[in-house]
Amino acid sequence: MVFWGFCKMNKCSGNRHGLSRQRITVAVIIDVTLFLIVGIPVLFLFLRGTPLERGFLCDDPKLSLPYRPETVSTTVLIIAGFSISILVVLLVELLNTADQKCRHLCQNTERLVFCVRGYSVFLVGFVLQQLIVEFAKNQLGSLRPNFFDVCRPNFNRSLCPGYISDYTCTGREHGAGKIRNSRQSFPSGHSSLSMYIAVYFSIYIQRRLQVTFSRILKIFLQFGLVFLSLVCGLGRIQDNKHHPVDVIAGFLVGLSSAMLVFHFVGSKHLRHSDDFDVLPLRSVIEPQDCCACGLTTPTIDEPQTPAPLLPNEYFSGMSNCNGRVLRNTCNLKLNDLQSVKRHMSTPITPSRQVGDV
Repeated sequence: MVFWGFCKMNKCSGNRHGLSRQRITVAVIIDVTLFLIVGIPVLFLFLRGTPLERGFLCDDPKLSLPYRPETVSTTVLIIAGFSISILVVLLVELLNTADQKCRHLCQNTERLVFCVRGYSVFLVGFVLQQLIVEFAKNQLGSLRPNFFDVCRPNFNRSLCPGYISDYTCTGREHGAGKIRNSRQSFPSGHSSLSMYIAVYFSIYIQRRLQVTFSRILKIFLQFGLVFLSLVCGLGRIQDNKHHPVDVIAGFLVGLSSAMLVFHFVGSKHLRHSDDFDVLPLRSVIEPQDCCACGLTTPTIDEPQTPAPLLPNEYFSGMSNCNGRVLRNTCNLKLNDLQSVKRHMSTPITPSRQVGDV
């Protein structure tokens, strides 16, 4: 508000360039601050969060599966997810540039700005969906399928069968970190993150990729992303890390987060050429040097000086020579005008021939 008041008082004259830079700087500082306000608690919950110590039923078969090493660890998932997302952005830009309809390469600044916008929106959604996942994990304290093998709970066996709430984990083989992690089953973080990346960049491909040499390229890229997400989620069940309901819930969190973030944020910052209106009347379309986005800018024609009212049918025929009025009239020569004698007010009709004059 202070900035807009200052701009209004000075009418933004003589210092537009400086004010635009100041505006961008302020916007970046605010966005980064908000990102850190949300991102730091997410990181704390992920590393030091204390889950609820939930009880269990004696000899519950759903918690009695053996411990298995992770096929895809959290570190590998994060590295692979961000690497794939960057590769998708680069691949889309390369395919757009390699398309046959592209006659000019996009300017580097425009491509860079669009990629930074798309990735910034992606990071915002990543933090938000991760906040949901980590908060739910610690608040619910759902036990993993391998809980008994990791925790090795010590409790009063005389209470069986029944619900055990007073117990102590005696397993030291996997460490305190694994014991804490064994209480964070619902929802699946791997499923949520992988599905978020898959859905977000599937929408990104749909909006950004504009090629004519293939009609099924988009669907193959989108299916590949979703397929990798499904493999990651199902692998968590196979590794005895999550129950099926945990994976399904994770998929839903990732799916809804990607769609909501792209709908409310991405659709405004990742505009496509189809989103811009084109003036239909008396406009000349001048394509710019941007093949990937295909943006065109309408330019209004300069007003034309009206032709004067001329005293003979020769120039009237010339002005109407568009294939609808007599074509032979356009072939009259200037030296034939002397033989044409007609009153100025006499109109020329389409049925009159030149030879009748």
